[in-house]
Amino acid sequence: MSSLLQEVQKLLKIKTVYLQNSFIELAEDVDMNDLGDTSISVQSFKGVSKIREAGFEDDDQTWWEYHFHFAAGIRLVDDQIEQDEDVTPLVEIKGTFSAKYESPERLTQEQIEAFSEKNVGFNVWPYWREYVQSSCMRLNIEPIEVPLYFC
Repeated sequence: MSSLLQEVQKLLKIKTVYLQNSFIELAEDVDMNDLGDTSISVQSFKGVSKIREAGFEDDDQTWWEYHFHFAAGIRLVDDQIEQDEDVTPLVEIKGTFSAKYESPERLTQEQIEAFSEKNVGFNVWPYWREYVQSSCMRLNIEPIEVPLYFC
């Protein structure tokens, strides 16, 4: 682990992680529990999509807040359909989570980038995994396996 990342990890303290927005869609006329021999692929994405910074002063104390918006998505597609941009997924779940941190010091752009690339996902991933699992339960489909988080 780089010393830059270790510096930032010592400065930032996580305050909250919450769902900012979401999208769930189950294809019409498809019974996910009766697909038989259909070959299905899992497609996914993840990453920090936006960062907001704000400074505050209170009783001679200064601190900084950092909001990292982490977007993730997963979908199931039928392998027998030619894959292109217009393919209709069987199931699609997307969400953006806001992870808020506080720091006693203002971070440099280099520190922000290192933290967003290597750390934010680890804090958000358990919330994402739970969201996918509970969404599958609500859709009455077999849970989609969300793998462990890797940078």
